[in-house]
Amino acid sequence: MGAVTVRLYAAAAEAAGTHQLSVELSSSPMALQQLLTELNETASVGRAPVADAGRVPSLERVCAQSSFLINGTRAPVSRGQVTIGDVVDVLPPFAGG
Repeated sequence: MGAVTVRLYAAAAEAAGTHQLSVELSSSPMALQQLLTELNETASVGRAPVADAGRVPSLERVCAQSSFLINGTRAPVSRGQVTIGDVVDVLPPFAGG
């Protein structure tokens, strides 16, 4: 169908092992909550084990505490919608909060 670009920052990038992922959408538009579910699946596929994996939180856990931007506009998880070609930024809490 098509994809969205997900840019990951700070703890989200560390948890995913990359700063950017492309996530194929199974439908468009798609709820942001569904995209996050698919993002976690995409990030876990083929990821090499991390030496300090016990200290690196899961991407799912980081996303649960993060804020999101869709094409530069803040989007609440409960109401956000993404479509093909969108850019989603995952912004974990910085500096403790």
